[in-house]
Amino acid sequence: MRRAVCGLWVVAVLVQQGQAKDVVAAPADLAELQSVLARTVAGTRAPGASWGVQVVSLKTGAVWFETNATRLFVPASNSKLFTVALALDRFGADHRFQTLLRASAKPGPDGVLAGDLWVEGGGDPSPGGGVAELSALGLFREVLTQAGVRSVRGGLRLRGGWFDTPPYGAGWNWDDLPEAYGAPVGAFVFGDNAARVVFRAGARPGDAVRVSTEPLGDVFDIVSRVKTGPTNRESRVVLRRLPGSRRLEAWGEVRGGSTYVERMAVPDGDLWFGRSLRETFISGGIPVTGGLDVSADGEMPAVVLATVPSLPLSELAALCLKPSNNLLAHQLWLHVGADVRRRPRAGDKVAVGDDADRATAAMTRFAAGFGVTADELVMEEGSGLSRKNLVTPRATTRLVRHMAGNAALAGVYRAALPVWGVDGTLKNRFKEAPLKGNVQAKTGTLRHVNALAGHLTTAGGQSVVFAIYVNGFQAADAAASGRVEMDRMVEALARFAGQGPE
Repeated sequence: MRRAVCGLWVVAVLVQQGQAKDVVAAPADLAELQSVLARTVAGTRAPGASWGVQVVSLKTGAVWFETNATRLFVPASNSKLFTVALALDRFGADHRFQTLLRASAKPGPDGVLAGDLWVEGGGDPSPGGGVAELSALGLFREVLTQAGVRSVRGGLRLRGGWFDTPPYGAGWNWDDLPEAYGAPVGAFVFGDNAARVVFRAGARPGDAVRVSTEPLGDVFDIVSRVKTGPTNRESRVVLRRLPGSRRLEAWGEVRGGSTYVERMAVPDGDLWFGRSLRETFISGGIPVTGGLDVSADGEMPAVVLATVPSLPLSELAALCLKPSNNLLAHQLWLHVGADVRRRPRAGDKVAVGDDADRATAAMTRFAAGFGVTADELVMEEGSGLSRKNLVTPRATTRLVRHMAGNAALAGVYRAALPVWGVDGTLKNRFKEAPLKGNVQAKTGTLRHVNALAGHLTTAGGQSVVFAIYVNGFQAADAAASGRVEMDRMVEALARFAGQGPE
């Protein structure tokens, strides 16, 4: 069947899931393409929303279409495009962050480390690829074994302080902080600093539900009012924890005979890492006799037993952008600020506030290099979880074109982006041609905010860069979505077989 949506003629077709999806007809020429995009904005189902769009030639930057391209918008996770670009520019794609294992002396011939084992945190944002399993810390055990250590008579002492900043980004809402996407940052990270809270239902309605945390127990003080529900009803569980508190309240029901899992941010990232590392050593055959000190002070011992490198920044970039990882993004942001403080370069503003402020100053300087001024870009943290970040569509397309023109980083940066219909946050969007595999773009989502920016190749064979923002999307129709309207614009671009200006 055919029907009009937002001024566009679209065809409803069946997708694999058996649901109808709108396929945008191919615009015949540039004027029609521009009309399609303009009508989508004008015909939005959220008439009070603010839209900003720019589409430009990747080759020359020639503008194909724009509306409100110089207006500031809350970018949500499109902030990560800027954060990752800044980190890659600062450190290079092959850079690795380091965690050091220290002691007052080397182990004896019997492999016994007589004193404490010190761990000097270097802010590795994703040890073991960020998997929340003890195996992710296996490299720590391996390098310690290679250093000749078979047992530790002393305790495990963690030295943090790598970043000069609080564990949360500026503008992060307090009610986001207990959620997995609002986990604390710091010198030590394990499993994105989030634990799995597992609810195992009984067999009959009303039965008690067993609650545990994984991969470590005793992460929270859990007060559960969750009961077993009918087998024909979906599980519904609500979790609440105030920032800084261990008390986790839960209520609702879990479908009979099933298991329900939520990920929640841990209250103390250093303690979470320290407990996990100690258990990794012990379960891997390196007993640790002494206790755990996660706020070790005093002079660190001089002997470096081993160095544990992070994944290369090229891989961290993908782990950040594809799933839109807030913790990893803000860690990279703070790494830039910490590097300005520790190893200042010509032009760095060293004495500006804390490491987050130093990263902000570094971003302003970086952006100026590709023609973006301070009135087009405001970033106070690296993830986009804050609504204090502001950016224009034009600044975004200039960033993407700048990175595409960087011979050393272009491939790494583009490969780190989600791919439409293939992976990351775009895995389940448009699994058919001409979009599947053809669009590499970053998504951004907050309440009433959507963003999408990246690359695609049109049906006419031209490469374009686009940035689409909508703020204040609130529609009377609960089924309306800024994401859907953005997708129509991108599909129209991909189906465009004509030629735009180069």
